[in-house]
Amino acid sequence: MSQKIDAAAAIRLLDAGRAVAVDVREPDEYAVGHIPGAKLLPLGQVLSRAGEVLPDRNAPWLIYCRTGRRSADAVQKLESLGYTDLYDLGGILSWPYEIEGDFEGHF
Repeated sequence: MSQKIDAAAAIRLLDAGRAVAVDVREPDEYAVGHIPGAKLLPLGQVLSRAGEVLPDRNAPWLIYCRTGRRSADAVQKLESLGYTDLYDLGGILSWPYEIEGDFEGHF
């Protein structure tokens, strides 16, 4: 089952170690800036690599992209693979907390 989650609730889960962020953008976008500790699983690889990158289908995963479109698609694909605890965080553009990467103040 999946649900939408806002940044404030997401950061509480991440800080408590109760969830892991998953970036479904492309590697070059991830390199520019991502949520600290986020795993990279590009949308085009969700069906083929989810089991490798996200081995626990019952763990809480926070799925995000740039604006929210790809994260919603990724959540549907992960649900079809049997993932049970998914949170659609939407886009990193609305993430008000720390970002790590090689960005220069823009995405």
